[in-house]
Amino acid sequence: MEVRQFDDLGYKLTTIKSDKFKTNLISVSFQSEIERDSVTKRSLLPYVMRSATKKYPSKKELNTYLETLYGGSLSATVEKRGKTHNIKFYLSLANEKFLSHSEDLLEQGIDLLKEVILHPCFVDGAFKDQVVEVEKRLLKEYIESIYDDKVSYSLQKLVEIMCKDESFSITSIGYVEDLEKINAKDLVETYQKMLTEDQITIMVVGDIDHQAVYESFKQHLQFNVQSTNAQIIDHEDKEIKKIEVVKEEQDISQGKLNIGYRTHTRIGEDDYLPLLVFNGMFGGYAHSKLFMNVREKASLCYYCASRLDNYKGLMYVYSGIEAQNYQKALEIIGQQLKDMVDGNFTDKEMDLAKKSLINSKLESLDQASGMMAHENLNALLDQPLTVEEWIDQVNAVTVDDIKRVASKIEEDAIFFLTGKEVTE
Repeated sequence: MEVRQFDDLGYKLTTIKSDKFKTNLISVSFQSEIERDSVTKRSLLPYVMRSATKKYPSKKELNTYLETLYGGSLSATVEKRGKTHNIKFYLSLANEKFLSHSEDLLEQGIDLLKEVILHPCFVDGAFKDQVVEVEKRLLKEYIESIYDDKVSYSLQKLVEIMCKDESFSITSIGYVEDLEKINAKDLVETYQKMLTEDQITIMVVGDIDHQAVYESFKQHLQFNVQSTNAQIIDHEDKEIKKIEVVKEEQDISQGKLNIGYRTHTRIGEDDYLPLLVFNGMFGGYAHSKLFMNVREKASLCYYCASRLDNYKGLMYVYSGIEAQNYQKALEIIGQQLKDMVDGNFTDKEMDLAKKSLINSKLESLDQASGMMAHENLNALLDQPLTVEEWIDQVNAVTVDDIKRVASKIEEDAIFFLTGKEVTE
């Protein structure tokens, strides 16, 4: 994996050369600080842009053209990273080195991205009404589907409780109540603001020539971007005076117990990698304490795991339980954290967590998207790490490191979704 960066195009272009893949992957990211008033419009925008362009005025015509590019794939998505909202376009193309006919597919792909991003299908100065209405309906259905997925719903509710009055509580996909008010002209303003005010990052992964890719982007994709630098890491914290507990009843058979913690550790800080190892031991894998002691030994949960958000410094424990096991589950989950603070764990547990963490990293690098993720992480570090350096630092984590990061973790909030009155 050979990485180069170019910063003189009005955006940051990162090229990653690897001979692992027979395809080339391009990502284009538009990043701004997340705001409640604009998030639904920003969530809708990329799907409207992906549906029609000036040259290909329908999704069918655009997809037909993609088929001529040896089955190229173009997708759009949105995500939240810390304090930012990201609109992303991904284009996957066959590498012409592996085709019998020598065609500059990468050049054609970059030109297609230019078409999608800079030449949307406008009618009378606005996006096509019928395209906007179709995508509004699809987005509405997707947002509503989160409510039906009780695991996702419960985690989102926990975040809203923990981060009330903080920008981090805003969901990346938007809100149903905002959709009705959005029209085709509204989206133009959001689109123009995205082009001129967002921080733009482009990454290309494949068996490529760095300079040729740079020259192609220089020729085809230019932006008139104002000076911008959206801050990703969210350092906003609150003083925890008491643990907030919220219980909600729905027509469900299995309760969802979610506990939120403040880790006070974020990407780029000295305790970042020790926290990753801690989470692997605590609840990140099938051999972790939560899985082995809460689910397997105590038989209290259908599932029990933990996950981190290191842009914000949060940890979530999520589990499926019977309502009558609510109090017992809280106690035994709390005991697992106390054991980590006290150092009540074995060298084998720590070694297993390190090996799992390293294997996950290496497996991710077998995909182009994983290479992109590694470089996105490096962009947030004062000193970028090679994969080998990252592995060495993970292996160097000690027992004292684990105890230290565990002792910083504070319980913040509990959200319990239940179908019955809780027996405590």
